Amino acid sequence: MIRRGITVIAVAAVALIVGGCPSDELVNAATQQWHLLAAVPAGNQTQLALYRMPEGTAVSADVYAAANGAPLDGSVSMIAQFRSMLFLLQPQQQRIEVLDAATYKRLARISTAPHAPISICFPNGTTAYTANGDSTVTVVDLTTYQAVGTIRVGVAPVAIASLGNQVAVCNQRDGTVSIIDTRTNAVTHTVGVAPYPTFVAAGGSSASSFCIVSLGSGKLAQGEQPSAAMATFYNPLSQQITTQLELSQFGQDALGTVPRGIVAATTAGTGIVLLDGEVQLLDLAGERLLGTVLVGSFDGGAYDFARDLLLVWAAADGGTRLIALDPRSGTERSRALLPVVFSAAAGL
Repeated sequence: MIRRGITVIAVAAVALIVGGCPSDELVNAATQQWHLLAAVPAGNQTQLALYRMPEGTAVSADVYAAANGAPLDGSVSMIAQFRSMLFLLQPQQQRIEVLDAATYKRLARISTAPHAPISICFPNGTTAYTANGDSTVTVVDLTTYQAVGTIRVGVAPVAIASLGNQVAVCNQRDGTVSIIDTRTNAVTHTVGVAPYPTFVAAGGSSASSFCIVSLGSGKLAQGEQPSAAMATFYNPLSQQITTQLELSQFGQDALGTVPRGIVAATTAGTGIVLLDGEVQLLDLAGERLLGTVLVGSFDGGAYDFARDLLLVWAAADGGTRLIALDPRSGTERSRALLPVVFSAAAGL
């Protein structure tokens, strides 16, 4: 989903965040079934619908209600999987709902008030960090399920990712990226990048840099001189910008291109960047674009670690078209049309 609540354009669904890998072994997605968990808005509540993939057949209209005795109140903007847990971000409710990934029973409800969590990362087994949109990052203790600290960053932090003990936060409104050292929970560096940094990812152990995607000027505010959409690679250890790539697409240069998200495939060292008319494959370890793998506008994306699949989706025909891609080649593995429109999703 593309969200514009605070003039943010951000993908609101991630199946796995860099820094936390489920203990499941990889399986062959070509021969094994898998599931998609989708957050479906239902008035002032959210239904967690479960689908058997790749067929796209319904398993349950609401696994949350079945497991917990009542529907989930409020909206869900992002689902992040870490180890055996699912983290449902609810910025309007200023909280994070934590579920058991096998049973969907609630493990905890973490209040982040007065901050609204927009994005989350897991640099280690005991701590999570959320970008809140209000110049803060919240530190969450995963052993107690409590918010235990607040870190001041730049203006309008909208995305966050981790690489080892380093965390990168995209401060959309001031054109910077804050680097946090998780050993001290202090901002150690502030990096200037192209205007409106809105997405960030890291490619797992094979990559040494964060990939920061900036919209470019003229995309969020009228009257600005247009500038190119950019992917900037920043190495937090050398404290250097190592590569800068203009993001253009067929029939449209980088000045008019609007990025819509980035998803990292941590086991492959690759990822995809969603643009307004294409999906392009990225070599995150080699810091280069590999080419267009899909044509069209997609609303969101996620990575299914256990089955090593990149997922993208878009509203279509009253439902949602979902496509699974091989993260190394970008080739299509499967597609399905689901009869619902969802705000966030995760491959399980």
